[in-house]
Amino acid sequence: MIMSSVLGELIEQYLGLESFEVIEELLDLCGAAIDQRSLPVLRQRLNVEEANISLLETKGYIRMREKSEQLVASLRPLITILEQNEQEEQV
Repeated sequence: MIMSSVLGELIEQYLGLESFEVIEELLDLCGAAIDQRSLPVLRQRLNVEEANISLLETKGYIRMREKSEQLVASLRPLITILEQNEQEEQV
């Protein structure tokens, strides 16, 4: 029960930072639940945002860089928990 509570908090935090376009993609993929089906999209978003951080910093876009950093900080634990859930379901 604690794990689902933590997962819910991570999902809420992540969705509060994400763009509507990506949220719509996740809804199309998973419906109303963020679960293991969303991992490819979340991993892709993590890669994009990690790449954006240094690019935005180089261009001097401080606020945009900070948002990318927040997304990365939100995505990493969310992906970790979803991967753990996926592994547990396979066992």
